[in-house]
Amino acid sequence: MIDVLVVGGGAAGLSAAIAAGRAGAKVVVLEKRDRLGKKILASGNGRCNLSNLSLSPAHYIGHDLELLSPLLEKFSVRHAYAYWQELGLELTTEDGRVYPRTMQAKSVLEVLSHELTRLNVDITLSAPVTSIKALDGRTLEIMSLKQNPLRARSVVLATGGKAAPQLGCSGDGYTLAAGFGHTVVAPAPALVGLRLASPYLKLLSGLRLQARVSIPELAREEAGEVLFTDYGISGIPVFDLTAYIGHGKSLTLHLCLAEQTCLADLLAFLEARLELLAHKTMHDALQGYVPTHLITPLLREAGLPPDLPAHKAPGHPLIRLASLLWDWTFPILGLNTWEQAQTTWGGVPLGEVEVPSLRSKKHPGLLLAGELLDVHGRCGGYNLHWAFASGNAAGESAALSAQH
Repeated sequence: MIDVLVVGGGAAGLSAAIAAGRAGAKVVVLEKRDRLGKKILASGNGRCNLSNLSLSPAHYIGHDLELLSPLLEKFSVRHAYAYWQELGLELTTEDGRVYPRTMQAKSVLEVLSHELTRLNVDITLSAPVTSIKALDGRTLEIMSLKQNPLRARSVVLATGGKAAPQLGCSGDGYTLAAGFGHTVVAPAPALVGLRLASPYLKLLSGLRLQARVSIPELAREEAGEVLFTDYGISGIPVFDLTAYIGHGKSLTLHLCLAEQTCLADLLAFLEARLELLAHKTMHDALQGYVPTHLITPLLREAGLPPDLPAHKAPGHPLIRLASLLWDWTFPILGLNTWEQAQTTWGGVPLGEVEVPSLRSKKHPGLLLAGELLDVHGRCGGYNLHWAFASGNAAGESAALSAQH
């Protein structure tokens, strides 16, 4: 009989296994892929953004978020620092984001692996779990494709969501949770690029620039560097907007490329610039102010010929040009693919588990952690912090359940 069986060898699963092992439990981890922590290695462009000094529930999205505070208080930034230093990982910060001092995700996986070995945690790879059923109130039976049926007193579901299926996240944990009667808020990609409707995407693709982006229907605005692509737009400000989208909305992206405080000031600036550069064409007069790749799309959309002398720019198209720089709108066709998403919108509502133990209200021996739950954060380390915080809480609770 296994004390604690953990389904999933990602951030939440490994932290759950460590917490349970430290509590004295006999722990087994079943991972469907051929190695542990593939998503950890890919996070933060390989640098692994572990947390954020601005950690608070305000940076998370999901149902029942009023329940989040006890979990973040139990595993705060201060606790995270102590946790990682105890494992041998020194940390550093960059604009409030917490990284391993080595700036290598590999270092994170190495210290976790060393601790799992020290605790004699049994790890089986290439072992996808096909079903979990309750034999009674204290025993669960786990079926996997690699082994005979296993029996455990507690099971931690830490399978991740559906983001990055190429790294093993296929959403199979939702089926396992639903088998116990859990609700699953339909998942959607989050922290992902937006597909836009525009005839200019081919011209704009590859362009990086500072901008304010907003989706008025969501009453959200972000600022920072955005990147145009052949499908639409990406970048951290865009990713943070997509954290709030989910399903079934008709939305429009608004892009502001100006630093002025109002449209009138921007128009006055353009008029003064064209007067100063009256000897140039409209195309050349915009060079040095906006990126070259942006000039042709802007002039076409404003109805201004690129070879028009700057001093002959008529009033209405010039106002249109200023309006585009101030508020260029793009219909949103949808979210980019799961393969490009960093995390998942949706999952099992937090209200269906006990907090802060994360024990399922459907069966006392089942615990849920990480991206499987309907909790996701903005860019900046919030999602990895949640994975380790929730995994740690679930692992401790699972060991306690197994001992009683």
